Amino acid sequence: MHVALDDYDPSLHWPESRVFSIASAPSDQNGMRLTISRQGRFTARLLEEVEPGRVLWCKGPYGQFEVSPRAPGKGVALVAGGTGITPFCAVMEEALLRPEVLTGPVHLYYGARTADLLVYRELVQRCAAELPCFETGLFSEEGQAPQGIEQGRLDIDRIARECGGDVTYFLSGPKPMIDAFSQTLRGIDLLPPDGVVVDAWE
Repeated sequence: MHVALDDYDPSLHWPESRVFSIASAPSDQNGMRLTISRQGRFTARLLEEVEPGRVLWCKGPYGQFEVSPRAPGKGVALVAGGTGITPFCAVMEEALLRPEVLTGPVHLYYGARTADLLVYRELVQRCAAELPCFETGLFSEEGQAPQGIEQGRLDIDRIARECGGDVTYFLSGPKPMIDAFSQTLRGIDLLPPDGVVVDAWE
């Protein structure tokens, strides 16, 4: 979803904007939720200037990062680094509203630099508690990891061992992570060419 702060005049160019993933469920009628990380001047403006009643300009949504298994009944492995969890939030929110949308097992691996940056930890843990086919692993690289969170980084070799080649892998996060994890996963025997899907948001 493209989001612009400045007024839009249709006779002029679209104003400065950035693309953000939608975190709310498609069937949620209470509005749209975005996850924004302060990364520069534009995101700083969003976080400092937006308040209730402020008009924003949006267009989209765009992209084809649709989480679904490549065959009926097969599982998915969702791997999220930091704010890369955002596109998976829509999946989790929808599954809590309509559990039947999950047609196979879901394995979610979610890591961040520190535990407090696992901003959707409660949503992940709720899914693990309420959805029988939903399994999760939470990881914190630095600092003391609270109960329920493992100390360390996301380990794609471990993820590949646990999930194997019978799932579709969905990767979302920083580009270096995506590149390294994709290369490792494409070396798995029996994993089909479309077995790795990435959300290239950088």
